[in-house]
Amino acid sequence: MTAETISLYVKVPPDSFTADQETENVLLGLGPLCLKGCMDNPTCVQLGTPGNKLYTFVNEEGSHASMRIYSHGLVTFDIQYLIQDGTSPYNMDYIRNLQSKIKQYLGTLTTEVNSLYTPIKRGGPVWPYTVAGDERLIEADYDAVVSNVDSRWQNILIMHSKEHGNVLRLDHDTMYGESDKIYIDTLCQLGRLDFKNKEILILGGGDGGIIHELQKENPKMITMAEIDEEVIKVCRKHLRSVCGDTMDTFIGPNYKILIKDCVDVLKQAIESGKKYDFVINDLTEFPVDKESKGFDYDFETASQVLEMSLQTIKDSGKYLARGNTKSAVEYREGFERDVRKLGATFTRRDVHVPSFYEVYSLYEIWKLSTT
Repeated sequence: MTAETISLYVKVPPDSFTADQETENVLLGLGPLCLKGCMDNPTCVQLGTPGNKLYTFVNEEGSHASMRIYSHGLVTFDIQYLIQDGTSPYNMDYIRNLQSKIKQYLGTLTTEVNSLYTPIKRGGPVWPYTVAGDERLIEADYDAVVSNVDSRWQNILIMHSKEHGNVLRLDHDTMYGESDKIYIDTLCQLGRLDFKNKEILILGGGDGGIIHELQKENPKMITMAEIDEEVIKVCRKHLRSVCGDTMDTFIGPNYKILIKDCVDVLKQAIESGKKYDFVINDLTEFPVDKESKGFDYDFETASQVLEMSLQTIKDSGKYLARGNTKSAVEYREGFERDVRKLGATFTRRDVHVPSFYEVYSLYEIWKLSTT
């Protein structure tokens, strides 16, 4: 069963609310207009200052609608139905037709009528909603939960998308989908950067896509540090088209997979003097927490992984980093400021990643020459 909510609003002139309540009585007609079988005598609650009211309408089938009247002229109207058989009649055509009826009914009383052309769906077999980097609502086309695992570290979801295939989500953040090869191609600059006989460190990457693609480039050695083995287990079963058989074993002729916190791996590399040709960050950047990690190294910025990675690449090396959505302007500006502060420079490539439903910023970073 799924509860579906049609959400709309109208605007009326504030001075139309008079003592005789004529406008309010007209608005009450929205109940039977919008809710089939609406019963008489809706409940009313006075909210705050005079003129601010909440009306609730119900019908015999158990559906309801709520109308919130604001004294400055905004009127919100929400209609909720329970869909029990999985088939909903409340599609875009239905809602557009309803909006047209409201405009016709209110006539010159209203200055604006708008609605979402799809209901908000709650309680169904899948939760399709996520938010963009600037917190706009996104509804994905998920139609099934393929796998749902709670590890020691996080919730691991594989959702099936009709358009994008299986999609990995960690704590409800989209990480990678079967449609997203452009993400790896752009992040790693496959076909432009030379990985042959190079030493590479991948931070995270539990979906297996990056290590699988870089295997084809004949590197000297790839080390992948993934903290959560459960991610690997889930992805090698449900994202087989992404990782192939690369993660079936954790040690190969020119690669190894470590089940370790990548921050600890970076720390060990710094302490031992180990240098890589490429460090590839497939993580979300997170703030410094020196007390929990116990580092002696003094971080100059909030980008902990960035600082440690620049310590770990060779002078001629590259740091390839997953940034954030292009719409997350504050994050992007802060990250780029940190790169410059650390004496490095970058090329940012903005690319639309299909299962993310957004443009993502991916970085190629290198140290500026000190000579």
